[in-house]
Amino acid sequence: MPAISLAEAAPDVASAPVIGDPVPRIAIVIDDVGLDVAAARRALSLDVPMSLAVLPYAEAAPDLSAEIAASGRDVLLHMPMEPVGLADPGPHALRLGLSDPDLAARMRWAWARVPDAVGLNNHMGSRFTADPRSMRVALSAIAERNPLFLDSLTTGESRGRAVADGLGLRALQRDIFLDHVIEPGAIEARLAEAEDLARERGWAVVIGHPHDETLDVLKAWLGEAQDRGVSFVTLTTLSDLLQVRSQPTAQNLSAP
Repeated sequence: MPAISLAEAAPDVASAPVIGDPVPRIAIVIDDVGLDVAAARRALSLDVPMSLAVLPYAEAAPDLSAEIAASGRDVLLHMPMEPVGLADPGPHALRLGLSDPDLAARMRWAWARVPDAVGLNNHMGSRFTADPRSMRVALSAIAERNPLFLDSLTTGESRGRAVADGLGLRALQRDIFLDHVIEPGAIEARLAEAEDLARERGWAVVIGHPHDETLDVLKAWLGEAQDRGVSFVTLTTLSDLLQVRSQPTAQNLSAP
């Protein structure tokens, strides 16, 4: 992931819906899964619901897709997209200079590489996600599968969630990056922020990576958080819950 300003990329939580019960829920997403199979399996050994985002160009992508799905966790396609700057998002990335047919073909190829995916999020993509037309072409290529789109929000200029909403797709966005600084104390601080947000709003979406430091901290923290009443959920569970909470009640539908 390219270096970004966390202030610029901070999500707007002021207008976000609030879950109407007192249980704080956290959806953990582990990105960049696939290149290190042992690290992926170590993430899977964390005994809570979570979501894992698989890079489509990883040789092990199809096998890990099946393994993650069999564990009951969400599988995401971690779709490489063009960043601002010179960082390489990897092979078959979505880039602004590509034709519409090429964008659609790359998206369909990547989806086929992660066949158990329930949705996708962006790998890098600070330039691509800021272009609504290109995002619309890419997401439209797989819209018939009704994927969930998680905007990793690598830039405050991203239009990914807005485009997904416009296409009628389920859409969420990242609240907190756990390991922008790969140091145990910093990761612990980000987890504390996530728990505070989940208690205030009802939920939080956090993204981490299969670094040893991140997985070490998570392994120690998860049980303690559960003891404090935190519930861990997959993205699909969170999306379903938010959808139910946003539906009008019978009272709201009744005539005045």
